[in-house]
Amino acid sequence: MKSITRQEWYGALVAVMVLGLLLTFASPYFLTTGNLSNILVQASVIALLAGGQTFVILTGGVDLAVGALTALAGAVAGHMMIKLGVDPYVAIAAALAIGAAVGVFNGYLVAFVGIPSFIVTLGGLTLWRGLAFESTGGFDNSGMPDPLPFIGYGQLLGVPMPIWITGIFFVVMAFVLSSTKLGRYVYAMGSNEMGARQVGINIRWYKLGVYVVSGLSCAIGAVVLMARMDSSSGKMAQMFELDAIAAVILGGTSLFGGRGSIWGSLLGAVLITMIRNGMNLMEISQFKQMMAIGAVVIVAVWIDVLRRQHLLKR
Repeated sequence: MKSITRQEWYGALVAVMVLGLLLTFASPYFLTTGNLSNILVQASVIALLAGGQTFVILTGGVDLAVGALTALAGAVAGHMMIKLGVDPYVAIAAALAIGAAVGVFNGYLVAFVGIPSFIVTLGGLTLWRGLAFESTGGFDNSGMPDPLPFIGYGQLLGVPMPIWITGIFFVVMAFVLSSTKLGRYVYAMGSNEMGARQVGINIRWYKLGVYVVSGLSCAIGAVVLMARMDSSSGKMAQMFELDAIAAVILGGTSLFGGRGSIWGSLLGAVLITMIRNGMNLMEISQFKQMMAIGAVVIVAVWIDVLRRQHLLKR
């Protein structure tokens, strides 16, 4: 499994390098320090959501509500800071608590009740965004207090803070997947859930933990996003579900579970952002960009299906 994972990780890296080469020839503004830094900053929120999504997809599930949960955590935290005068650090902690609580809710319904993850998170797609609007009265909140401006636009050693946050997050998640019991069991559940259960793995609790990881990643993404926007509302992170899932698939993680890499998901997020950035530089309309991303996702899933069929024949 490790050799397969490494191959997929390299595949995503090659795709980023090839696309970067093509965009360098297509636009003189692409290969500049400012633009490359901008790509990594823009990719940060999608990468954070994709990181949590990777855990879910590796178990053979899917979380369709990551964008809605990001909106809920961000809208509530912003409302607490701006309207209620709550200390920003307490509000950030509340966002993390919301992400973890929703993760527990999703994980319980999937792991203990037995409802398919697709149905649970499809309901959450509107449930959590509706709750975000309801809990804040539908109003936007702007003018985030410190430390949000530093999180969104500050730099440490010349590197923007969103890149630092994303990098640290992925280092921790990579360690969890490669060196902890949760990580090993995530791959085991995705490869053969029945077999994992038969060897004594407590499937339910570990699967619940996977959704908590996804929920926390959404909360971290919400903090970075509202720091970048200098505002929060229930409209945050619309359609981020598609981008997060697309990043995971483009990074080589199989939708069937049990095979993939957290680093591939990071590269997938960068790849999606590069596509959008390049099309913006070439002044291609937003509608065509949407079509392009959708087509890329379909092709990536198609490749995953063909790869799975090839592995089953071996």
